[in-house]
Amino acid sequence: MSISIQRKTARKNRDAVRKTLWGAALYNNGGFNLKNYRFGQAYGPNGVPLRLVNYTPVTARDTQERGILPFLDPVPRFNLGAPGNILRIFEKGSEKQLQLGDPTVFEPPGKPLRRLSERGRGTLNRIDPVFLGLQKTRLHDPLLGFLGSNDHPGDYRSSGCSACHVVYANDRSPTNSGWYPKYGHQGLSFTADQTIPKNEKGHPITHQFTRAIPSSQCMNCHMHQGNLFVNPYLGYTWWDQETDGKLMYPKEQREPTDAELVRVTQRNPEAAAARGLWGDLEFVARVAELNPKLTKTQFADYHGHGWVFRAVFKHDRKGDLLDLNDNKIAHDDPQKFSKAVHLKDIHLARGMQCADCHFDLDVHGNGNLYGEPRNATTINCIDCHGTVARRPTLITTGNGGQVDLLNTSNTPFGPRFMWQGTQLIQQSTMSPDIRWEIPQTIDTVDPASPHYNAKSAYAKTLQRDGKSWGATLATPEEQKRKFAHDNTAMDCQVCHTSWATSCFGCHLPMKANTRTPQNKFEGVTSRNFTTYNPQVVRDDVFMLGIDGTVKKNRMAVIRSSSAVVVSSQNQNREWVYSQAQTVSAEGYSGQAFNPHFAHTTSGVGTTKNCADCHISKSNDNNAWMTQLLGFGTGTVNFFGRYAYVAEGTRGFHGVVWTEPEEPQAAIGSYLHKLAYPANYQKHLDAHLELKEAYEHGGKDVQDLVLRGEYLYTANGPGGMEVFDVANIDQKGFSERIVTAPFSPLGQRTYVHTPYATSVALPSTLALDPARVRLPENEEQPIDMFYAYAFVSDREEGLVVINVATLVDGDPDNNFLKKDAVFNPGGVLTGASFVATAGHRLYMTTPRGLHVINVSDPMNPWIESEVTNGFLRNPRCVATRWRYAFVTDDDGLKVLDITNPARPVPVSSGVVRLNHAQRLYVARTYAYVANGKEGLAIIDIENPERPRLDQMFNAGGAMNDTRALQIGSVNASMYALVADGHHGLRVLQLISPDTVPGAQGFSPRPNPKLIATYHTHGDAIAVSRGLDRDRVVDETGGQTVVFGRRGSRPFHLKEMERFYWRPGFADAKDAGASRGGSVYRVEDVSVVNGNLTTTSGTTLSPLPTATPLPTEPPIEPTPLPLLPLGR
Repeated sequence: MSISIQRKTARKNRDAVRKTLWGAALYNNGGFNLKNYRFGQAYGPNGVPLRLVNYTPVTARDTQERGILPFLDPVPRFNLGAPGNILRIFEKGSEKQLQLGDPTVFEPPGKPLRRLSERGRGTLNRIDPVFLGLQKTRLHDPLLGFLGSNDHPGDYRSSGCSACHVVYANDRSPTNSGWYPKYGHQGLSFTADQTIPKNEKGHPITHQFTRAIPSSQCMNCHMHQGNLFVNPYLGYTWWDQETDGKLMYPKEQREPTDAELVRVTQRNPEAAAARGLWGDLEFVARVAELNPKLTKTQFADYHGHGWVFRAVFKHDRKGDLLDLNDNKIAHDDPQKFSKAVHLKDIHLARGMQCADCHFDLDVHGNGNLYGEPRNATTINCIDCHGTVARRPTLITTGNGGQVDLLNTSNTPFGPRFMWQGTQLIQQSTMSPDIRWEIPQTIDTVDPASPHYNAKSAYAKTLQRDGKSWGATLATPEEQKRKFAHDNTAMDCQVCHTSWATSCFGCHLPMKANTRTPQNKFEGVTSRNFTTYNPQVVRDDVFMLGIDGTVKKNRMAVIRSSSAVVVSSQNQNREWVYSQAQTVSAEGYSGQAFNPHFAHTTSGVGTTKNCADCHISKSNDNNAWMTQLLGFGTGTVNFFGRYAYVAEGTRGFHGVVWTEPEEPQAAIGSYLHKLAYPANYQKHLDAHLELKEAYEHGGKDVQDLVLRGEYLYTANGPGGMEVFDVANIDQKGFSERIVTAPFSPLGQRTYVHTPYATSVALPSTLALDPARVRLPENEEQPIDMFYAYAFVSDREEGLVVINVATLVDGDPDNNFLKKDAVFNPGGVLTGASFVATAGHRLYMTTPRGLHVINVSDPMNPWIESEVTNGFLRNPRCVATRWRYAFVTDDDGLKVLDITNPARPVPVSSGVVRLNHAQRLYVARTYAYVANGKEGLAIIDIENPERPRLDQMFNAGGAMNDTRALQIGSVNASMYALVADGHHGLRVLQLISPDTVPGAQGFSPRPNPKLIATYHTHGDAIAVSRGLDRDRVVDETGGQTVVFGRRGSRPFHLKEMERFYWRPGFADAKDAGASRGGSVYRVEDVSVVNGNLTTTSGTTLSPLPTATPLPTEPPIEPTPLPLLPLGR
């Protein structure tokens, strides 16, 4: 590409314009209703915001199939943004706004006039906080058109062309920086120019252009939100603010002033940085020097945005570190980090920098406007590695355009690619002395090739019968029809991703009494500022789904990417909404997921194996498969600051169990001890007792669940009652929990039933099925099932109630009623508990377990029953994909629900317990409230062989346990336990200080009692947390927004291909009509040259393989060496 063409395309380059972040944030959180992104950032010579228009006309088909946008507008000023999420504070109706120093006599004491404008949406303060946050919070700023912030390693760079082509010292890692590490990481100059101070930070190494660009230079920009793009390529992710935190917080508790908080967060938007040591520029620059002292992780040497990044190492599902050959490494081994595999991308491990894959059009653009980076790339895996049938043509196949890699791409040292016979050689962009052979897929499946790899051949040529492998097929059509893993149907990354970051939540609290300048437009200083606070960042989650339309809807890795909760504090320091969910533009939950190229390409020893995606013969991966398919595992749930506890006839409490500031540590936890040592000591002095809680009465509250700003309760003889808890954190309100915010004549959120025993929502995620949809957004319709609440009642059985009006933003229509009552022949009389699993409800009664189909919620029907005596007086049920777990008089019992319409009791699935009450299932453990004996923790890794792992009662203190819920804060997992007459107990189950493998998928818990709140009545139930890893229900209904147009979770039929042999029916609720059997696999490895399963069975390829196509010899085309320096 010529310099003139590069200059023409530079203004529209994705690195200079910023579309994805703004577009996704606005759509996913309800701020703007178009998934083809509309807004970008560009300035004219005098700083005027520009509209960018594509240089050629763009058709609707261009946008749909190729992702090309016709134009991008400047993001509107936040003052004009009408709120898309109608939280209670944004609802219509208000008195005239208060004036400073002029109080109104009409405002009742203890009940502030709670609206933001007496006029419509988009007026006064009734504006969208998403638009505000985009313009004031540092997320990617500054972009390529501006100089880097140049204040800490990872942010030293210039702007424009020199942002990439003039190298700064940012990282002392030779892997990440090529041959530049000798220059340090402080942005110092090493030029011969005597006029440049050699001790002043923010200078390039030399004022010289180069094409030998290291990955450390790319990392300056490509790392939002701290866990994307280059960061995982280098083997790092965002630090969780807890692991090895003893060296990251001051010994004495720090209370940053407002000025200190603003000063730190304008560089690093994490509010926790102001409380910790890494908010200091000098400290954060030296963070990597702490590595010899760290015992749980290792830190990176670069710190874009002032963030801290931790290394990701290979470990098993229990959290044990592994070497390349899967040998365990002891947690106390002083050399463990050098022995374990640091999971950087295999390309990086082989010496490749970013610029060895992404060059020319991939970085400069082709002049078109694209909505997201992946839509603009030209390079695909097959462009260099080929397929099982043919070698690469070296003509790129990516959406960004066709590029002749052989004849038009070169490095400073000569041609980038060259053929030597059938070997493809690539020249490094960093050094004339480095080149490598590119493995060819066709060679790995050819037994005659020295590059033959039996595992590769098995994975790529395994046919749909699950047995035949080794033969390539004659035509692409035949491959697509017969191969189980044909590359036209699934991305290479599905198997070749060693790990993927999951960002389960960020808290965005906005404070009105903070005046800061905007990062956009004229930089006007105004009130309101939002910090950006990660909550749970994990590397142990692997999930699959369907990619977007531009990427041909192939199977791809998906991840949680922007699951925000929002808060807002007004000028009186009152939280007018607190930790509220968002809803996307078309009604899905704003706990967003995306298809994701993780840039953690795996090689030998780190590639996925068979049981990573299919049911294992040993049946020990039910929890893993539950996660993979997107059903959620209940471990990363978000409770928020308040735990809601049911207390029968004494009503319920909302108990404060975390700190209000960031990091929002659980009181009494390890993180609390690190970040708030003074508060932690006060908590110890108070004998672990929590002090703050808010109550409301009830008839006989038996169960409760929080969703959004409403708390749904099963209120015994009061039926189902929904309480408004929108003001739970609002200090101006005397009564923070109410049945209605105004006269009962204007709202009725209760439904009388004889005796409600439990309430179940289809999801704790907020969905609005009634929102308007635009066809061009390519969203699936939201199942109307999500509009209902389901109540178990002792006399009426099942009561169905439409509660959709509680999420539509209209305060005038909140009148609930019974929509259906279902108890055919009295079979559901005595109902004690109900749980949802897609279109099926699982209800316990004294007779047994009943499976109720509610695909049509107004007309439920009993699909099956287990009333054969296997269950004795069942009390509670929880499902995990293929299994249901039930507590009864005998303890815990397991039923196989692979065919949900025909539950099958598992005779070996019984664990005897004396006082089993309610239970909770989290990954490979079931936690059962076991009355006077405390908490029973049961290993269900193989659900058909459950075993009691441990009984925990906190030294006898917990002796009346009734129920529990589980969730996570930062790096730790907690249980909130209803301990009868003792009240609420808070247990720290898994934490970096108590569980060596805390970063594993399911390490053994080590419970510790950290806090207690003594309720007024017996604590009998706790509200479930927000399910942050549940993207789809058990019948294929999507729950959360996917941020790439056309992407989605699997449909039920697609899921069944992972585990069900042919014969299943096509209907969404297949039920008993399907035939077939469970498909099981074993992992494979090469032993003595033979492909062997875990159990020792040798797998032989087909005896007669289809001959591979012959290819003419390929001659390299020489390119002239260009006289460019390093």
